[in-house]
Amino acid sequence: MAKKRANGEGSIYRLPTGKWGAAIHVPLPDGSKHRKSLKFHTRREASEWLTRIKAEIQAGKPVLCSDQTFGEYMVQWLEKFGAVSIRDSTKMNYIGYLKHIQRHKVKDIKLKELTTDHLQDFISYLRNVGHMDAPEQSLSAKTIRNVLNMIHKALEHAVGRQLIYHNPADYVQLPRVITPDIRVLTEDEIRRFVAAMEGNTLQISLILMLFCGLRLGECCALTHSDVLCTDGIYHLNISKSLNRVSNFEAKEGEPKTILWVQETKTSKGKRQIPLLPEVAEKVLTHMAWQQEQAAKSYGTYEDNPWLVANELGHYLDPGTVRKKLKAVAESIGINDFHPHCLRHTYASQAVKAGVPLPFLSDILGHESTSFTAKIYVSLDLEGRAKAQTAMSELVKKSLK
Repeated sequence: MAKKRANGEGSIYRLPTGKWGAAIHVPLPDGSKHRKSLKFHTRREASEWLTRIKAEIQAGKPVLCSDQTFGEYMVQWLEKFGAVSIRDSTKMNYIGYLKHIQRHKVKDIKLKELTTDHLQDFISYLRNVGHMDAPEQSLSAKTIRNVLNMIHKALEHAVGRQLIYHNPADYVQLPRVITPDIRVLTEDEIRRFVAAMEGNTLQISLILMLFCGLRLGECCALTHSDVLCTDGIYHLNISKSLNRVSNFEAKEGEPKTILWVQETKTSKGKRQIPLLPEVAEKVLTHMAWQQEQAAKSYGTYEDNPWLVANELGHYLDPGTVRKKLKAVAESIGINDFHPHCLRHTYASQAVKAGVPLPFLSDILGHESTSFTAKIYVSLDLEGRAKAQTAMSELVKKSLK
């Protein structure tokens, strides 16, 4: 008969399911001991885990064995720690991600017993079940990655607080995010689009996105006070964004989405964008027209009007702007239009015009020049052709 191991040595055993289990008694701060066990696919995994736990115990690392469930921990983490340094819109997204966790049995697993397998099953569930309001519509790979990123962040915090030994989210396999092709307008489409918007009060939104590289939310958040002139140079002060976001805290009868004016996502997002003289003229003309409307409104017009505004100078829902621009685009034969393609068009034209990448990156509000280059330099076929031409003499000499 095999000699029984002492509690401090731990044990490895085969389960009826064919998997392997490992268990060990770990010391608690009060001097008592707690039996800690986990399940694994192979005996080797069980042995490696047991060896690591024994080494940590011998090194004097404390073990806090909480009986709270994963679902309880995630709620507690967001309320107490996770929401401290994130934007309000990110918090709202996190609240939505927690709802996905509450839909799955993973929420009932004790935090100390949570494994990579449990989380992998949860990811498979998200891929198959999808949206809460439309189960037939699968969640995007990007959203699934966002959910796991939140979970990984929370579990890493649990490791730091010594609630668990390691982060089971480290080895979860995620669906691949397929980056869609970037659509840019041709010079002919640009001319036709601008002409089609002539006389439309929303032409200003087209101009700001197409010739300044603004995001739709940034464009819709601009007010008169954001148009400045310093040393004779007109420029836009970009510091906020207007977006429609999910209202995860909505009670019955309340809207499921709300419009939210918030600071830009990163510090790089806060920037000043110089206006070309032709663009500055359009912006100033539009502002003067709005001031005329204010004079006729008997005091009902906004004191500091939004540039993209309704008849009283108040902001417009970006969704409304998107729909109206799309309708005009389709009327001139641009059937695959999205407002972000205006920003892409601006960036790609800037690369072709030779705008230095560091300046372009700052104008776009990107975190790094390398990110800007990765996206837009690859679009510049003309530039690559010129680069190849520069090698023509070498090629001629070598291939004689």
